Amino acid sequence: MQYIQILQLVSFACLMSLGQILFKKTAMSISALNSNEAMGLVEGILKALTIPWLYCALAVYGCATIFWLYLLQRIPLSLAYPFSALAMVIIPIMAFLLFNETLSLSYWGGMFLILIGLYIIAT
Repeated sequence: MQYIQILQLVSFACLMSLGQILFKKTAMSISALNSNEAMGLVEGILKALTIPWLYCALAVYGCATIFWLYLLQRIPLSLAYPFSALAMVIIPIMAFLLFNETLSLSYWGGMFLILIGLYIIAT
């Protein structure tokens, strides 16, 4: 696998991770709007439609999808898809940094195994 392809696949994983972080921000905004009472699915969807973070997340996901189609034209799916696992490394770290979520020791072990696996696939 060429270095540019690896860089492109890592960029794709970062884009997907950004989309997830924006979805989390949307969910937090919905909760902040309605912290006193339980909310049904339809009401939650309607409130989400009023939150700009949702549209940012959808735009990022749309760009990521187009980028993924571009990548799949040039890289076999069997090599490209494992790099989406990088999102499982990036998202929890970003959640820790941005939302003060906790990361367990098992997370760090799993992250190490994912990175080793990607190294093996890429070489």
